[in-house]
Amino acid sequence: MIIVVGAGVAGLAASRRLSMQGQEVTLVSPQEPQPSFGETLSERGAVVLTSLGWASCLDETVALRSQGRFSVWGGAGLRTVQDEDGQGYLLDKARLEQVLFERVQKEMKVSIRQTRVLSLEHQAEGVIARLADGSSLEAKALIDCTGRAAVSAGAAAERHRLDRLVAAWHVFDLPEGAEPLAASLVEAVELGWWYLSPMPGHRLMVGLFSDSDLLPDGLSRDGAVWAGLLGCADAARVRMESLGLDSKMADYTPKVSAAASCTVSYFVEGRILRAGDAGAAMDPLAANGLATALWSGSQAAQAAVALTQGNSEPARAYEKDYLLGLVRHLNSQHALYGMEQRYAAQPFWQRRHRPLE
Repeated sequence: MIIVVGAGVAGLAASRRLSMQGQEVTLVSPQEPQPSFGETLSERGAVVLTSLGWASCLDETVALRSQGRFSVWGGAGLRTVQDEDGQGYLLDKARLEQVLFERVQKEMKVSIRQTRVLSLEHQAEGVIARLADGSSLEAKALIDCTGRAAVSAGAAAERHRLDRLVAAWHVFDLPEGAEPLAASLVEAVELGWWYLSPMPGHRLMVGLFSDSDLLPDGLSRDGAVWAGLLGCADAARVRMESLGLDSKMADYTPKVSAAASCTVSYFVEGRILRAGDAGAAMDPLAANGLATALWSGSQAAQAAVALTQGNSEPARAYEKDYLLGLVRHLNSQHALYGMEQRYAAQPFWQRRHRPLE
């Protein structure tokens, strides 16, 4: 048996891949309501979803086919962002996870335990997971997909936080008759950057990404503070006005969620493999989070199977590929932030213009 911990996108992808390979799987995760927010699935991510037999999950309740990406970045003009592999999809991430979980529930080889993992114990040829319900599970390998919490991280695989990014966000219901283009918008401002993206169900996600110590006091308690910050974002403000939402922002206090980049020292530790945000959670500016979660869950599953058969080479290759991808992402992200020099004297941008260590 192989244990998968966490029922996010990475955990569900790992469970599905293991089931496809004929493995007995136990998926351990408490069933808790997840906030509904917008996220982008790139074409690369859609390819992995298709390889798992899940292309049909991208129906109208889950995803909108993206009609473009726009930005105000490095200058005051609005420009189109060109993606080499296509525009991808604008998703309701919580709805995607719900649909994928329902598919996994039907897998004959997957057993689901709705509880938490309290601790893990390495064995010579496996792992023991001690659960919150008082029981224990013993498996030949375990894939940690518990997100930023990374239940398997400890002294040997300590988490390293690379920045203090958070998102102050809210999902608005669009007024009747409003028909926005299914296109996302990113706009740089002194405090960080705004993100606006249509979602399935005639909704719009609006988020301000900044560092936790830079957000104004009271923002999470007073929607007027949040709404006032939109005045510095010309394109985002115009879009909100065109949709009739500008006057409604002050009526809602935004949720504030962690969005910082962080990673662990090792992606493979004995018979434990880390995937998704449990391995590396990256700044969402590049919109690669879902694709990475799907890829890492699927690849970790194949590496875990090989480990149980005494072959560690796929696990080493998985860790190497993950690390190389992380380095490429950090370099690309640094270059992207470096393009915006209008606010170079502001703390948010000063931090991101420093040379990479």
